[in-house]
Amino acid sequence: MFRPQAPNSCRRLAALLKSHQQAPRGQGHPVDVLFSSLAADQHQRAVAIVLSGTGSNGTEGLKEIRAEGGMSLVQAPETAKFDGMPRSAIAAGMADHVLPPEKMPEALLAYIRHGYVAREAEIEATWPGGRVTLEQVLDLVRAHGSPDFRSYKRNTLKRRVHRRLGLRNIETLDEYIDELRTNPEEVRTLAADLMISVTAFFRDAEAWKALAELAIAPLVAERTSGAPVRIWVPACSTGEEAYSVAMLVTELAEAAGKHFDVKVFATDAQEDNLRKARDGIYPAAATTGFSVVRLRRFFEKLDATWQVSKALRDMVVFAPQNLLRDPPFSRLDLVSCRNVLIYLEPEAQQRIIALCHFALRPGGHLFLGNAETVGRHEDLFETVSKKWRIFRRLGPTRHDLIDYPRSDRPMERQAIDKTILPEPEQNVSAAEIARRALLEHYAPASVLIDQKGRVLYFHGTTRDYLEQPPGEPTRDLLTMARDGLGSKLRVAIRDAANEDKSVTVSARMRESKPGRSVAMTVVPVPAPSRAGGFFLVSFAPVAQRQETTETATRENPGDASSGEQALQEELKAARAELRTTIEHMETTNEELKASNEEATSVNEELQSTNEELETSKEELQSFNEELNTVNAQLQHKVAELERATNDLNNLLAGSDTATLFLDTNFRIKWFSPATKGQFDLVSSDIGRPIGHFARKFSDENLLSDAETVLKKLTPIEVEVRGDSGRWYLRRMLPYRTLDNHIAGVVIAFTDITEQKRDADMIDAARIYSETIVRTVQHPLLVLDGSLRVQTANTAFRELFAVFDEEPKGRLIFELGTGEWNDPPLRALLNEVLSKDEEIHNFEIEQDFRQAGRRSMLLTATKLPQEGGRAELILLAIEDVTERRRADEHRKILIGELNHRVKNTLAVVQSIASQTLGHASTIEGARQAFGARLINLAQAHDVLTRESWTGADLTEIIHDTVKPHAGGTNRFQIDGPPIQLAPGAALAVSMALHELSTNAAKYGALSSEEGHVGIVWQLQSQGEDRRLLLSWTEAGGPPVIAPTHKGFGSRLIERALATELGGKVRVSYESSGVVCTIDAPMPERPEQAGTSGAEP
Repeated sequence: MFRPQAPNSCRRLAALLKSHQQAPRGQGHPVDVLFSSLAADQHQRAVAIVLSGTGSNGTEGLKEIRAEGGMSLVQAPETAKFDGMPRSAIAAGMADHVLPPEKMPEALLAYIRHGYVAREAEIEATWPGGRVTLEQVLDLVRAHGSPDFRSYKRNTLKRRVHRRLGLRNIETLDEYIDELRTNPEEVRTLAADLMISVTAFFRDAEAWKALAELAIAPLVAERTSGAPVRIWVPACSTGEEAYSVAMLVTELAEAAGKHFDVKVFATDAQEDNLRKARDGIYPAAATTGFSVVRLRRFFEKLDATWQVSKALRDMVVFAPQNLLRDPPFSRLDLVSCRNVLIYLEPEAQQRIIALCHFALRPGGHLFLGNAETVGRHEDLFETVSKKWRIFRRLGPTRHDLIDYPRSDRPMERQAIDKTILPEPEQNVSAAEIARRALLEHYAPASVLIDQKGRVLYFHGTTRDYLEQPPGEPTRDLLTMARDGLGSKLRVAIRDAANEDKSVTVSARMRESKPGRSVAMTVVPVPAPSRAGGFFLVSFAPVAQRQETTETATRENPGDASSGEQALQEELKAARAELRTTIEHMETTNEELKASNEEATSVNEELQSTNEELETSKEELQSFNEELNTVNAQLQHKVAELERATNDLNNLLAGSDTATLFLDTNFRIKWFSPATKGQFDLVSSDIGRPIGHFARKFSDENLLSDAETVLKKLTPIEVEVRGDSGRWYLRRMLPYRTLDNHIAGVVIAFTDITEQKRDADMIDAARIYSETIVRTVQHPLLVLDGSLRVQTANTAFRELFAVFDEEPKGRLIFELGTGEWNDPPLRALLNEVLSKDEEIHNFEIEQDFRQAGRRSMLLTATKLPQEGGRAELILLAIEDVTERRRADEHRKILIGELNHRVKNTLAVVQSIASQTLGHASTIEGARQAFGARLINLAQAHDVLTRESWTGADLTEIIHDTVKPHAGGTNRFQIDGPPIQLAPGAALAVSMALHELSTNAAKYGALSSEEGHVGIVWQLQSQGEDRRLLLSWTEAGGPPVIAPTHKGFGSRLIERALATELGGKVRVSYESSGVVCTIDAPMPERPEQAGTSGAEP
């Protein structure tokens, strides 16, 4: 957002756009340029809005906006079409508000209507009122563990605090301190806001060029290869400045053909800054001004970011340090303390300059920001470049300038939270302290000294009492005191320190004219920031105080003369001084005696200690040798660890398996490049909770499974489906350290799409094959290489009644009661396995417990397997028992038919011969022969319907007598169902035909009242079964017994005797013919005899 306030602003915006158009295509970052110019032009009135966009464009410019006190609004990533720019700004911590676009106008209007949005000159006028003061806010921040900001410039602090009020839409400090007490996150945010972190690689490029030419190049030239180079970068923020100086040293050393042991100590008070600096990952905009050579030399590409190379990161040591409290480093070649002093009060600035002088080696260089200077310590440094603020250290180390403050005392947070803190005394300068004390004591010539007697401030004309001795300048008060004043001044300072009260002594300066004395008053002055406080030493001539005494002397002429009086006073003073000196000497003598005794005791202890040190020295030398050995081993281990780390990184980078490391709070610790297929991650997302990221796969139990793994320490494997349709095996297990400590979880995603597809195809093929096997009518078995059953189909189970046991996994030879344990079958299967041959129609016959005796044809073949899987044998079983029975029956039937045809032809021949031989006429013979042939044919029809397996006796009787029944009940037929063999059926049929024909001609059927009874029964005596059949005629004409047997009688007797093996008796009763048949009956029709004489 750019709001022109005047034509000049329009011209600046036009120049800005023009400069961006001149940037090389693909290298410009227009949003960064816009935000930076906006910050420089509008300061706290600048408002930056980051909306949908790719990459990290704008992140660097937001840093400038924040440094100038402006506000940044960032679109919520979940509402952005392209979330690259919003996520980059949030990850860098530069977002003041993260909002969807529809809520941004409300936040923007609230901000611009707040009193904070005013010009810098109006800061005091717009500063919010109330009972709470700025110091109370700072104390509350310090109580939560943040640095002490009281040395910062008050206007800077006010502006930053006021900015937070504007962002929170709070009007008064009273409301804001309540917010701080209830919201620890706001305390941390305020502390980070006060610690202004604005930095960049090679910021002010001309200044860095001057540093390379005037400081680093001479250093490289004077050092030999392999020598150490020590550099300190205090307040390093996120590390850009530290890496910049490391790059300069490396480039100049390589150009000179040298190699140095470079150590850049980079310190900062914010741990978050240090963590980012150690990672060395920066957005592309941060490296815009780099040459291609420098970029490839010192950086590695990571998606939309760049990471400092490991070699450069190893040169820089990042450590936490409070520049105003902690001691500095030492023996440094360069201190780069740029843009730090401008935020501090003058006294703090001078303390830091003194620290830098102490830290530098003689001839070392100090590099400051363009608006900074060494101030009153110009005697400690030589100016190398006034324009670019490069200085060289001069003179010896000045320990008297170094005064480390004591650590802050812990504060009672409850008291701070519950009460309005009293306003602490401001961190005022020594001049202000001296001014206040002098005003209280009528402002005589005075000096302010510290506990060590060093002069901190001069007031009034002190040259009459103090002077600099020959040699180097000094600030020691006793050294500067004129002759005659030092001894009494020392006593007065000591007494004032011991008694903590004002002490006044008089002394005469020996070089002064007689009668000139000096009154010296030492007053303790407390100071909150100093242990023991200060002393104010005031000087006043005694003559001014004796005017009243001299006047009184002149008014009394009886007293001694004025000269004698003066001598007496001088003598009296001398005696008093002598007495004081003697007392002091006696006290000192006693102290010296005690000290001597202590020294003697200490000397003895030192001698003993010296002997112990000699022994310890030898031990240390031995220990040093061991340390050298261990150090060499450690270096070797470090080299191995680096190789292992490189191998691991390359392995994970080259692997398709997505690997994600989370800590115990499920924040991202590390991830492999392949993980971007599951989450939208960039390198700057390390440290953020994994739950904040959208997933590219369906897995509702990700976090709950992670919690389960941490609790139970057991791996969990789950198949998940990606949004793209691919399948992954998500394996989750605990993250264990070398000491078996659980430090989080490891999640690995393995693409199993092809395996899943193959498994589905295999399952489909298995189901397909099992369906085929199951529906095949013939029994099938699938055996493995050890001849154990893998599959048995339904036909096998039904045929062999395998229902109560599960055949799978059992040897085929163990099925049932061992019926399959057949040596030929064993040989068959072993031959299939060993010779890889197929066996077809191998016939075996076996008795089975449930199925009886079965005849089977076996076909065995080896099933091909892929991937080294175990061999399988398909054993197809065809049950041919019924077929074999049918074949046997067919053979019997063919023989039977052959026999029956012959017999039938013989019967036909006999019928024809007998009929023609006894017929009186040809027509009578023809009719009789035809009737007999028809009856024979009908019997054959009955047998044919039964497939020549036999015929039912009842059916034969009905079919035979049917032509003579006449539709009336002339036949009474009664008997049980009996199945006759084919031969017996023909014989009974022919016999009944002859009987019914004779009855129709001559017997009971020849008259209308006549009838025939046909009755049979089956008698059993043990295993003997016999058929008893009777033919009884009644109601016919009287019967006359024939004189000889006719053809019919002989046919009946012969047929029945031959086919049934029984007896036939025919009697001619007066009531009618009675025929009785007695024949044996086998249990099955096929057991009936088939033999008989040929006609």
